[in-house]
Amino acid sequence: MRLLNFSRKLSKSAIAISEEVLQTLAEKKKPVVSLESTIITHGFPFPANIEMAKKVEQAVRDSGAIPATCAFLKGKPVVGLTESQLEQMAASKAVNKVSRRDIGVTMAQGLDGGTTIAGTMILSHLAGIKVFATGGLGGVHKDGHITMDVSADLTELARTPVSVVCSGPKSILDIARTMEYLETQGVFVATLNDDERQRVEVPGFFCRESGVLSPYQVVSWREAASIVHNQNNVMGLTSSNLFCVPPPKDVALSSDLMKRIIDDATAQAEAENISGKHLTPFLLSKVAEGSQGKSVECNKNFVINNAIAASHLAKELLELEKEGPRVSFIPSTNIREEVSKGTEVAKDNVSKSYDFNSLARAATSTANVPQGANTLIIGSIALDTISTLHKKPIMGDSNPGTSRSSVGGVGFNVSLAHKYAISGSKKSYRFISAVGSDLAGQSLLAEVEKVFGDASGIKVLDSSESAQYTAMLDPEGELLLACADMSIFERPEGMEFFKEQIIRAQPETLVVDCNLSPEVLNSILETAKKDLKQPPKLIIEPTSAVKSSRIAKVNTKNLGVFPNNTITMITPTVGELESIHSSFSQRELLDDYDEWFPALDSLGINSQFREKMAARANKNKNLKYLLEQGVIQQCLHLLPYVPNIAVKLGKRGVVLVKLSTDVERYKSIPTSSPFAPAFIITSEGQQFEDRRAGAVIEYFPIPTQNENIQVVNVTGAGDTFIGVLSSYASRNDWLDSEIKSIEQEWHMWESFYNAQVASGLSIQSHKAISPEIQKQISGLS
Repeated sequence: MRLLNFSRKLSKSAIAISEEVLQTLAEKKKPVVSLESTIITHGFPFPANIEMAKKVEQAVRDSGAIPATCAFLKGKPVVGLTESQLEQMAASKAVNKVSRRDIGVTMAQGLDGGTTIAGTMILSHLAGIKVFATGGLGGVHKDGHITMDVSADLTELARTPVSVVCSGPKSILDIARTMEYLETQGVFVATLNDDERQRVEVPGFFCRESGVLSPYQVVSWREAASIVHNQNNVMGLTSSNLFCVPPPKDVALSSDLMKRIIDDATAQAEAENISGKHLTPFLLSKVAEGSQGKSVECNKNFVINNAIAASHLAKELLELEKEGPRVSFIPSTNIREEVSKGTEVAKDNVSKSYDFNSLARAATSTANVPQGANTLIIGSIALDTISTLHKKPIMGDSNPGTSRSSVGGVGFNVSLAHKYAISGSKKSYRFISAVGSDLAGQSLLAEVEKVFGDASGIKVLDSSESAQYTAMLDPEGELLLACADMSIFERPEGMEFFKEQIIRAQPETLVVDCNLSPEVLNSILETAKKDLKQPPKLIIEPTSAVKSSRIAKVNTKNLGVFPNNTITMITPTVGELESIHSSFSQRELLDDYDEWFPALDSLGINSQFREKMAARANKNKNLKYLLEQGVIQQCLHLLPYVPNIAVKLGKRGVVLVKLSTDVERYKSIPTSSPFAPAFIITSEGQQFEDRRAGAVIEYFPIPTQNENIQVVNVTGAGDTFIGVLSSYASRNDWLDSEIKSIEQEWHMWESFYNAQVASGLSIQSHKAISPEIQKQISGLS
């Protein structure tokens, strides 16, 4: 515990801040949420109070923040109690209740003290903590305009810039006069509209309603954080911001019941001449008695709920303070002439107005989801900003160039390429993704509606920030550096939504990108394996070398080994393949001698086969390159888990390594097709029935029309490839391990050719996915 001296705030004294809180505040990597201690010292009896305190702190930690319970220990103001200090406070029977007026005497007399809302706000502000979670707010008591019984919490809200998350004023108070008092004091008050209510009332502590209209409402913690940031950081106002969170519906109590109990208790208090600091405990005890203990249980639940909410607010506020307001697409209703003419999506949105709320409701309503789709594409959608430098970059300095903004993300781009390629076909597809409830999310959702005519596959996640991707290209259009903020797709909230969409669609082909977290990927694989009438062809786009390792992190039962594999195909680059192979190896998936090794051994990957490849590599520079880079070896190791691996080699083309249960058919397949691979190499494994298993290596050089193209933008090339390739996979059965006809293999060759041609079109376009694909590729095969 360190002591910080505040010479201008506390004369000849110090405030003790725990090492954890102090370090977190200094590093600014995580938010800190302060908690009061009167709920421990005066709110619940022992040991319920310590159990409650620990649960609230754990809820803050589970939400990604650091808790800082405030109190006075032997007169010393402390921010961030240790577990032993919490237990000390909980067990103590002589603890002062510390509001603003009580601080000096508590310190002077060396007393232990539980901090009220006012006391906690003061200590939080001195420590540099900006968000505080509590239960119910103090306020103006009934007949307070006569008795002047007004909580010190209200005046503290007017003078201390610590934002408070609560469940509204306590039901025993005069809530209407409390709101009037806060308005007079200049305190901002908003209520979280958590269920799209038309009339949003200030919650009444135990109840979701109070009969008093809320001055403002917020629909996300990002919106709330923006208010705090502008109020306190930008404008420097020293008043608090009060955010009221209605208690969860499953624990909230009836407002009619509460009114009857409180009216009776108030009358009894008046008759017995109970007032001042004794009034609130008396009324709360009568409420607990009248509700048969339900009020106490409700109190526990919404204190935890408020702690979680405050953690989200603190996290959003920290992001705003670290990075400043991010570039976001402005909703069409607010677009002004000043919007950059280079922002293509902003220009498009000028011509069409979207109602975000109605789109969000449509997106989250399963009633609007079409029943089926041949192909389901689950992945990221993001705000893309692509900058191209005019000259060779000078690091650590500003470089002249041009920037363009558009809607992108791997999932969106793959879906768009798929749409272009499938045009004219009777096959259906749907894009599934998630956006935040921020301004960028509004435009992303509107763009999906405009481009695909269906936003029912987009989940709007409250308190989340929509994904953004920023890339820097050299003058030749090659990628120098990129930053991808895809954290929204790592949240678990989307798992159930994605699962519902998959089950409802019953897709033949499922395409997924690795922006999704391992947990979400695992859920998708499990759903595909267990919950569909027919297992789909599941194609995974690895996305990046770092994120591609997520494939190995899913449950091994959901991966499966051929013929029980779940993943049908992956489409990595050389770097991504290396990352996948390494992660499978580290997890010892390539040391499984019960399932993996027997499957690999059956393919005939032996010394004779390796010698065969080495001999051919002496005469073929491309095969030599593939062997020297370890591409072929890594693919062969992974085949039992993924029977089709298409490695993107950039200017060298594509190599497909696949597991075949009919390898001898390759000896009789004519290679007269103009789309035939440059070479085919097969191994000869075990014979079963009238067929033989083996590995097949097929190399496809880039099409001649892609050889001398002008590179403008490489960011969408890989997405285009998988989008077009998946469109052909949905129309033909060439991903099957068995060759049923010559046409099946020829269709596959043509698919790889056209997917590469489409990638070349996107490379020549300023847009990530070239619209020319629809003219030159769609309708083929």
